[in-house]
Amino acid sequence: MISEIQTITRFLASVNALETGAGSREVDAAEYYKTQYVYPVRDAFDVVRDFCVETDLTVQEKTQLRLGGLGKIYLDLGDKKDNTFILEPNRRQKEFLIREVFLVSKILDLVKKILYNFRRSQNGELWLSKEEALKVQDQNFLGLLLQLDILIENKDIIELAPQYAELLEIVVSNTVMVITPEAFEKLEAAKKEIANIAEEYVLQNERNRLSSIDAVEQSKRVDHVALKNVAAGYDIASFNDKNSKNHDRFIEVKAGKPTPTNYFFSRHEFETARRLRNRYYIYYVCIKDKKPKELYVFQNPIEGIMKDPKFEIRTNTYEISEK
Repeated sequence: MISEIQTITRFLASVNALETGAGSREVDAAEYYKTQYVYPVRDAFDVVRDFCVETDLTVQEKTQLRLGGLGKIYLDLGDKKDNTFILEPNRRQKEFLIREVFLVSKILDLVKKILYNFRRSQNGELWLSKEEALKVQDQNFLGLLLQLDILIENKDIIELAPQYAELLEIVVSNTVMVITPEAFEKLEAAKKEIANIAEEYVLQNERNRLSSIDAVEQSKRVDHVALKNVAAGYDIASFNDKNSKNHDRFIEVKAGKPTPTNYFFSRHEFETARRLRNRYYIYYVCIKDKKPKELYVFQNPIEGIMKDPKFEIRTNTYEISEK
């Protein structure tokens, strides 16, 4: 697989420069490709040749090469300087490659494999953290999608460009969003297991915290509310210190990966947090291999997290009721 879009222009321009009625000799095109441009060669001739032949940008007949219909259109859309093709594709060329080469059947399976790693955000956008992007198997192809602006790189994440979301809706539906009822049950069971691990960890953490500040009696009265009432708006009722007579620290436990912080906050939890204000806490437990690794504590998330610019707040549900 090629690693740079510029090499497509370089290859097609090489074939075009030497093409006669029968095409251009492959050995001549290879020499031209290697020597006629200052721009450094990062993709070997045979690699970009195979890509262009596979995608019908070029036609190969034994030892001869000639531009295919798509290749001619691509070069015609390009910019020139002193009758030499500029290797960096312009916006029209990129759009042409996207719609006529990368998002059609021969290459589409590779796009699907990349998108399979992405998550669906609460408002429907597809994204992938940069940390997770490093684990994608085909880094070359991921790089090509970024070069074409099919994928957009932001501060901490990579997103599918919104203008291609509709075009790729079928692809997305057939990869990221297909969940059978059986798979959904397994996912929910796995999430429940992780949630239980996080809650037990926070419960013990609170008891240890209170004991360490000489609030032994309070440590014995920490209440795992979620076992009795899932509608309370928090999971654990605890105490601030030994001077607390009644529960005055209400903890909603969230579990997730270390980075980036990501969790769901229900409407009821939101309303409970707004009512309890400084008495409401989110304990975010980082889980790896089903074991708690780190704990982050956020007090009064309505004034903290919800107004902190480093956190992105998205909504994914609507309540519909007749007037």
